[in-house]
Amino acid sequence: MTTYKEIFGKQVKNLSSDPANDAEGQIWFNTTSGTFKSLVQIKAWSSGGNMALARRESGAAGTQTASVVFGGGLAPSGNPDSNATEEYNGATYTTSGNLNAAREGMGAAGTQTAALGFGGATYPSPGVRNVTEGYNGSTWTSLNNLNANRSYVAGFGTQTAALAVGGAPDSPVNLQTESWDGTNWTNLSSPSNVPVGMLTGASAGTQTAGLIFGGANVNDSPPGAQSTTIDWNGSAWTAGNNMNTARRRLGGAGTSTAALGFGGYLPSPYSAATEEYDGSTWTTSSASLPTATGMMHGSGSMNAALSSGGRTSTAFTGATYEYNSNINAITQAVWSSGGVVNTVGDVTGGAGTLNAGLKFGGYPPSGGGTGTTATEEYNGSSWTSVNNMNTAGYGLTGTGLQTAAVRFGGYSGGALNNAEEYDGTNWTAVTVVPTVRESLTSFGVQTAAVLAGGYNGTAWLQTALEYDGTNYSSGGTMPSTTGAQYSGSAGTQTAGLYFGGYIPGSALGVTTASYNGSSWSAENNMLISRYTSGSGTQTAALAPGGYQNPNSLNPTAGNSLACEQYDGTNWSNTCNNNITRGYQISSNRASNAPGTTGLVFGGSNSPSSGNTNTSEEFTGGTEVVTASTLTTS
Repeated sequence: MTTYKEIFGKQVKNLSSDPANDAEGQIWFNTTSGTFKSLVQIKAWSSGGNMALARRESGAAGTQTASVVFGGGLAPSGNPDSNATEEYNGATYTTSGNLNAAREGMGAAGTQTAALGFGGATYPSPGVRNVTEGYNGSTWTSLNNLNANRSYVAGFGTQTAALAVGGAPDSPVNLQTESWDGTNWTNLSSPSNVPVGMLTGASAGTQTAGLIFGGANVNDSPPGAQSTTIDWNGSAWTAGNNMNTARRRLGGAGTSTAALGFGGYLPSPYSAATEEYDGSTWTTSSASLPTATGMMHGSGSMNAALSSGGRTSTAFTGATYEYNSNINAITQAVWSSGGVVNTVGDVTGGAGTLNAGLKFGGYPPSGGGTGTTATEEYNGSSWTSVNNMNTAGYGLTGTGLQTAAVRFGGYSGGALNNAEEYDGTNWTAVTVVPTVRESLTSFGVQTAAVLAGGYNGTAWLQTALEYDGTNYSSGGTMPSTTGAQYSGSAGTQTAGLYFGGYIPGSALGVTTASYNGSSWSAENNMLISRYTSGSGTQTAALAPGGYQNPNSLNPTAGNSLACEQYDGTNWSNTCNNNITRGYQISSNRASNAPGTTGLVFGGSNSPSSGNTNTSEEFTGGTEVVTASTLTTS
């Protein structure tokens, strides 16, 4: 019998555990399980950080971990197009310099620090554009125009060597190919004309080796989605093999020999399908987008791509998804529906864990200014009403476990200083808080808690108190820029975190502060200013939803879908909540997996629809090496 070593010249390694990473196809013997194993290629989409601005048909350039997104159309229909620019670092977006000319449906090329945007359209006026701009990583500079007005134009290449293909001017579609040399656009000779009138297709590659695929053939009446692929060799276009699924307004990434096409608009709904191109043939990937989406822009490579923004069947989106084809199995972070609460309301108290949550008090629609005493327990699937608190209230806070929780303060006709402890069956009044406080927050456990911030009826407080199960002591003064009302929190009495909320005399804040058991320190800011809730630990916290301030990227104030994660140093966007909920509360103060799981419930869904009775469960993303067990034969 021929051995593995005789064939390959290498002996199979004996390992007590699977390797953390290596090359696909590597074989080893796991001495713990007594099995032969090999690393396996996995294809998956996972959630990345959300853009601040929900938009469609933006321009984008760069890689999965260093991309730039610019321009695009805003919702609702009729709003001006955007000139906003956002940069992505593989986890979160930051705002950068604006385009000089707002527009959507433009072509794009280059990298995050050397990008090119050209063509597009500005609605309602002046319409289709020939504008070209260059980006240096911070600012946009106007450059020489295209020779023709083009919207929904395909583009690829670099900032100094790009191609503009197809697109629609104010008259029938342009078949002319234009080449960019870093200074001027040149119309290439007639053999370089595009063989079909293509709009809203995707593209990939370089100035000398590229392709466009999908889109709509304007020669059709009406223009419908197509599966066409056209290859560019630097001088001429040739027909390639078709995609497996016809679609327009799709995303694309990669090169002419290793491209990715994803999402898009079918003759009728949006698509989640993903296909890989090897220079000859399209193969449907085993992974689909988490949400069927079109009108997004793609960047990156076939094995590590990025889908930014776009439109789903219901709304414009700022969602970002990352595509990976490697030996690591990646599970996207996700919010899933939890059970329905029995007592609807907002600004409730909460404690417990993902599968053993506690909800108490709050302001129901018919609260009449007093709030409620209602208490409910969550078992991971459903809510059950249990014994009520002794004192009604809303804008109160709580921390601890489902069977060992503590409640502080709140409002019921006035600010309260009530404190009660819950033992899993009954509430018992304990030593009152030294000063009345409403709209405060807390963290820790029942016998070692910190309560912080709030409003005493006349002034906003930026101080904290420690509670040991019987008595209170000073917990220090927080930084002056720290929020005082409806802030989020996480952690323990000696390692706590406090973030967001209302800053006295100012507006909603982004400030984050940590507590070490005796003093407070300023930390890196959140990305979005808002009222919020919180859960997790000081080094792995979650800030979901809440009420958000208007800003240049989000012109309308209101309840937010956005969720952020904290890693002990920085905040980053993670997957959105399923519904907007302001003044909600989080449970999960003592999770075994802090910051990677969470529970939110109740809150205000919107000014028009009032409170929600829903809850949502958060499961963070994971990345692990994958292996296949082989037979010894």
